[in-house]
Order: sequence, then C-alpha cells, then structure tokens
Amino acid sequence: MDRVKLCFLLATCPLLACTDVPEVPVVDDSSTGDESTTGTVTVTPTTMTTTTADSSTTDATTGVDSTGSESDSSSSSDSGSSSSSDSGSSSSSGETTGGVCGNDDQDPGEQCDGTDLAGYNCVTLGMGFTGGELACAADCTFDTSACLACGNDMIDAGEDCDGADLGGNDCASVGFVDGTLACAADCTFDTTSCNACGNGVVDAGESCDGADLGGMGCADLGMGFTGGALGCDMACGYDTTGCTNLPWPVAGEVIITEIMQNPQVLLDADGEWFEVFNPTMGTVFQLGTCTFEGAADLGFTIDVDLTIGPMEYRTFAVQSMVDQGFVADYQWPPMQYNLTNTSDTVRLTCGGVIVDEVSYDDGATFPDPNGQSMSLDPSSYDAVLNDDGTNWCAGSQSYNGDFGTPGTANPVCMGPASYPIDFCRLQFPTLVDEPEGTDVDVFGRVFIGGLTDISGVNDPAPEVIGYVGHGPDGTDPAIDPGWVWTAGVPNAGYGPASPGYEANNDEYHAVLSVPSPPGSYDFAFRFSGDGGATFTYCDGQPAGNSDGYQPANAGQMTSQPGAPPPPMFFSEYAEGSSNNKALEVYNPSGVAADLTSCEIRFYFNGAMAATTTIPLGGMLAADDVLVVCDDSIDAAVFAPMNCDVLAAGTFYNGDDAIELACSGVTLDVIGQIGFDPGAEWLVGGVGTQDETLRRSCTVATGDANGFDVFDPSLEWASFPQNTFADFGQHICP
Repeated sequence: MDRVKLCFLLATCPLLACTDVPEVPVVDDSSTGDESTTGTVTVTPTTMTTTTADSSTTDATTGVDSTGSESDSSSSSDSGSSSSSDSGSSSSSGETTGGVCGNDDQDPGEQCDGTDLAGYNCVTLGMGFTGGELACAADCTFDTSACLACGNDMIDAGEDCDGADLGGNDCASVGFVDGTLACAADCTFDTTSCNACGNGVVDAGESCDGADLGGMGCADLGMGFTGGALGCDMACGYDTTGCTNLPWPVAGEVIITEIMQNPQVLLDADGEWFEVFNPTMGTVFQLGTCTFEGAADLGFTIDVDLTIGPMEYRTFAVQSMVDQGFVADYQWPPMQYNLTNTSDTVRLTCGGVIVDEVSYDDGATFPDPNGQSMSLDPSSYDAVLNDDGTNWCAGSQSYNGDFGTPGTANPVCMGPASYPIDFCRLQFPTLVDEPEGTDVDVFGRVFIGGLTDISGVNDPAPEVIGYVGHGPDGTDPAIDPGWVWTAGVPNAGYGPASPGYEANNDEYHAVLSVPSPPGSYDFAFRFSGDGGATFTYCDGQPAGNSDGYQPANAGQMTSQPGAPPPPMFFSEYAEGSSNNKALEVYNPSGVAADLTSCEIRFYFNGAMAATTTIPLGGMLAADDVLVVCDDSIDAAVFAPMNCDVLAAGTFYNGDDAIELACSGVTLDVIGQIGFDPGAEWLVGGVGTQDETLRRSCTVATGDANGFDVFDPSLEWASFPQNTFADFGQHICP
C-alpha cells in the first residue's frame, strides 16, 4: 500500500471509529526510491496498531537518524513485517507499548480480556449470530461457542427449534390436543395453530371443554333459559340445544302439601321431608334455582334441573345414607336446612318471588304428630287454604313404619280411627337381671282383627301405639301411678323367620332402661288402638291379656347396683347464633368413663321434667372431653366433624336448664331446674344467652344440685357468641 493510501485510511477511519471491524488482515507494501517503508496495519475491536520502520539504507542495518540525537534499532524480517524487542508489541519513536492477557483489561493487540469484551456481543460481531453469550478465551480472543445462530435449520443450545427442525415435537407433546406446531423466528415454538379444545379443561379462549362447563348452567347464560342441560360442542363453545325456558312458578302455582317434621322410625337427621304439588291443569314449571327457606335457616337452592308438571308432586328430603322409605326428587344438605319439631316455616321462592309458604305452630292450630306427617286435606290444595292449620291432619298411611304419603295424593282428613285391641302379650324377654341404667330391648305382640292380619308382617296404623313400662313389684299398671312408660315402634325385622312367628300378630319393639335404685320391679307391655286415649295391658304369659292382666305373670326385673358414675362435668357451653350450640363434657378422673348409662337432659322454660334427652354412649378416656353439638350447626362456625355427638331435635336457649346424669344420678347442671329466669341467667356480665362459657380451672366437680340458685359468674368465664376455638380440649395448669 503506498503512503498516500495509508494516510487516507488513517484519516478517514480513526483509531476508535473503526472498532466495529474485528480484525483486518496484515497488509505488507514495499516501495523503492529514496525512502524505504515497511508497514503493518492491524485493526482489533478496540485498537489499531501501526508499525513503521524508516531507514536510510535498504539492507536492514542499524543507523542513526538525521538528527543524530537518538538511535532507533529495528530488524526487518523476510516477510516484510517488523520485529521489536518485546513480544507482541511494536516500537515507534523509541516507545514500547503492548497488552498483558489476563488482566481483565482489553489492551492493544487483544480482542478481549476476561470479562472485558470491548463492548461486543454475539450479534454485534457481525458473524451471523442471532443471540447467545459471547465469551473471552484464555488467549484473549473471542470465544463464540455459546453464540446462537437461529435460522440455520439446526437446534443449537438454548433453542426450542430452528426452522423445520422441531426436535421431534408436535402440538400434543407441548401440551395441546392437536394442530400444527411451527417454529418462530426466535427459534421458540409457535403454537398459534395448535388446538387445546378436547382436553377436558377450559383453556383461554374456550367457553367450555367436554364436561367442564366453567361452572355455568343454562340459567346462567342470560339468554332467557330457566333450566335444562347445558352442553359443550366440539369447538368448545356452549351447546344450548338441551336448555329449556320453562317458566318458574309465581304465587300459588306450586303449593306445599305435606311436611314430615318429626319422624320416629328414623332420626330427624335421616327422615325429615316435605312435599309440593302443581295444581295447574296445563303448565310445566321449572324448579331449578328456586330456594326453600325456614324461619331461621338460610335454606337451600335447588341446584339441578327439576321440573314439576300439571297435577304432579315433588318430594324434598334431607340427605341420608339410610333407606328413607321412598326416593326423594331432591335431597338437601343437612347443614343448610332442617325442620324444627315445634314451630317452623317452609317457604318456596322462585326468581325472587315467594310462591308459597306454610308456618306450622307447635300444635296450636296445625297437628303436631310424632312419626306422622302433617298432611293437607285435598279439598284445601290452595296457597291460601294451606295457611290454615285446621285444614291439615296427621298422615295415616305407613311408608316405612312412619306415616305419610310422600310423592302421592294425600288422603282426605278424617276423624281419628279407633281399633279395638283383641289380644296383646309381653313377648320377650320376661326376665331381666342387669345393672341399673342398662338399656334392654323388649318386644311385645298385638292382634287387631282386620289390621294386623292383612299381610303376614307388620301392618301398622298411626292410632296403634305400643309401650314398655316398669313399676313397683306386684302392682297393677292400670291403676298404679308408679309405672314409667316408653313408647315403642313396629319391629321392622318381624316376619316368618322371627322366633315364635305368628302371622296374624304384629310385633313392636321398645327400649327399657333398668331403673334406679337397685331392687325388684315388674315390667310389661301395653297397647292403644285410639292414639293413646285408652290402653290394654299385657303380661308375659302365653295367654297375654286374654285372661286379664295378672301382676304375678308380669315380666320380672332385678336392678343391680351399677358402678358409681365418674365425676364428670360440663367444661364448656356455647349458646350461639341460630343452631350453633354445643356442650363439652370433661372426665377429670384417672380412668376411662363408661357413658352407656349417661345422658344430657334439657329443661325448657322452667320445666320440672326433661323436655329433650340426648343419650350418650361409648367410653370417654381419662382427662378427655366429649363434644355434643346440634346436628344443624353451621360448618363455617364449627366443623361438624369435630363433634363427637351430633344430636337431632331442638337444643336449648339461654333460659333453659341443662343436666348431665349417669345411671339416674345428677352429675352437673347449668341453670336451675324448674325455674325460668326470663331471657337468661346473668350475673356480673356472665350469662347463658348469646355467649360461650368456659369452666374455671378451679372447678373439680359439677353442680349436682339442679334446684339451687345458679350464678354463672362463680365458675364460668364468658367469651363472645360463636367462639368455638377451645372446644375439644379442657386444658388447665
């Protein structure tokens, strides 16, 4: 290269301005004349080094410059490049410069050094890389092994794909159902042509997928549908071909016709139900999304497609795992709704409109039967007439031993029937010798011509009632007031395989609790055919009542002394909102307690006799507690699974006394039996209404005198309503 070209290059491409060129090959130009010049130009990313050797001779000898003041010593090689005394450096004007590789500082003659890449990356090198990580090799040259070359149709490190090379993947392998997988310009998968519909999960852009409807139903679409079956099409959009727009009923178009609030064959938690009827002549109504509410319960919403046609019945029952005697059209969750045995309301609401409601009144005008439904007379199938309790009567047809007509027409309300008791007997056992408090199963048989001889098994009628009773030894139960009676029920297992089977007789079963104090007692059965107005008494001889009741032929019972009751007591009491009520019983003794003969008794409104009794059972370990809850307790307040006993029936209010007794012995009482304090017992800010009470750790035994004045502030600490955090433990220092 001649001097003019070199000077032009240096003028137009200054040292730092030409750093975008990684390297320019060495150029060797030779010229002849008065002056001989040999030069090498090397351009690196950060420096350009020019080495020039000037000599007054052409034979590479050492000489003195024209000034004679300084000597330059150089040696010309046969390749035309210059050589200096320091390796890797050049000499100019007597000054030596050069880089030290490894000092993390890119020096002249180096492309890079350690982390100093002179501002370059894979892309700015201009070698066709599209990304990746540029590095510096040990010899201070660029290491491009981690740079990516997306677009070369080969999958390099860090790439999902490259061009047509998908690495063997397709839409299914990357989480879709089908479609066409492609590679994007940045060598990542392009799934825009993949299809997720059909994987059973609602993905972005889908309304539904298979059975997954996104929680929607026909009525939720806002398209005028009231029910039906919403589906999902092949494109993951809603299929409304199964949806319907049947009208919801308005006031009086569906009515409540039957209510079983207090079954006897089944517990309330298994056997409660009610019935509705469509009295119209030509309209099918949608009941899906309608709600049923009670006087205090929030109620439940019908969350399925449920229609009711003209002159059709629909039944609703509590969810249960037992055979209810019929198949309900809908079962409600037990935690959401229950039918109170005394007074309550059944209210049907559809689309925000009250369709019908019935409020029964604890026997004031409505019937208040046990084991029988409240049945509306067919002549009063009307939303106004069914508000009048005198238009209702007790169910009279057996469906599972209880009486009612769930899902079928109600019988006409008639006066109570009366059946003469033709024969009865104490069947088994006739001898009992057990510790006091022991429960004994006792059976009795009855014959009523034209009733019990119909089917060869039990043919119950609501007016026929059987009882077991015990009284003083040698006394006549018809006249002695000392006898105590317990109602029985038809024995569901009675039939040809039963011991001593008698085809014409029905068999009843009752539970006899061996009385206290220990001693000798008589026991017997009695039957009524007119709902309890009159009774026939039955001894235990084969002749039964046919030769008259004879005390000498009564069942003979010996009550043995039972084990002394453990010193248990109530350790916590909750009188919460609605049905959020629970009691905690604590066993402070050093041994496990047998609860077989124990029970909790409620005395409502100052009653002298127990209104409701909850029998206990099993063993309670030493220093452990038993939690007894209302079976309608709200799971959001206290999980029912944390209750040891879920009891049906009506629980206490703040003015009701509560007794814990074992083998007839009172162990503890909250309140005062036989006294109504008004709203509650309240002393010093500690009361029994809308509060949780926790027993003081200074208490070691219960209050066994249920008739003394009750002061809750002496032994109890008060906490806010619905406080259940400490239930299930009684921890004292």
